[in-house]
Amino acid sequence: MGLNSVLHFLDLKMALQDYKDIIATVATIVTIIQFLSGIDICRKIIKQGSTGDISGFPFVGGVFSTSTWLTYSLLLWDASMSITNAVGLTLQVIYLCTYVRYCIASGPWRTVRRQMLVTTLVVAAIQYYVFLSDDENETIKTRIGLMCCLGSIIFCASPLVSLAEVFRTRSTDMLPFPLIFATFLVSGLWWLYGIIIQNSFVKYPNLIGFGLSGFQLFLFIVYPNKRKDNVTGESRAV
Repeated sequence: MGLNSVLHFLDLKMALQDYKDIIATVATIVTIIQFLSGIDICRKIIKQGSTGDISGFPFVGGVFSTSTWLTYSLLLWDASMSITNAVGLTLQVIYLCTYVRYCIASGPWRTVRRQMLVTTLVVAAIQYYVFLSDDENETIKTRIGLMCCLGSIIFCASPLVSLAEVFRTRSTDMLPFPLIFATFLVSGLWWLYGIIIQNSFVKYPNLIGFGLSGFQLFLFIVYPNKRKDNVTGESRAV
């Protein structure tokens, strides 16, 4: 049974090898489209004049994830990953600046400020290590790859911070559906790309992201977009 699984995996890898460039191109395009999904969230924030109950953590996590992956992809000399994450980092910084601009409540502002401070310090430490460390290049790649795994999991799981509210209100209204759906597609594509280039740091975190985003999409089937407490309030008003 174990041998058959290995053979099936090798067959999959060989089959995908012929489509490496196609998968890389599609993954790059879809990932950039995923990054653009943040525009919808920012538009909602601007329209209502404040961040409301929208968490800024997905944007902070996005900055951390794209910056670490950009560093790692440059170490690998991988053009597809470098272009993707350079565009992604630029967009995530713009989204975060928009969030901060409209974050008028003191509680969320203190929270996102702490998150930005920690992220800035960690990213600065990573850059210091990459450019000034005496370690061998392969050692640096391995350690930065581990940081990328952490960044990807944080980025994919960031909407999970709203799960308590989802279960309480039985509504997915506060979950960013475009971002989650795009993450589902992107994670699946980069997982396939990771299999092709035989890179565990690309493969496994995207497999985890594929599963996490799939679970969040399942919540949209289980719970409607309308808050239960709002429905109750409307019934009482009638």
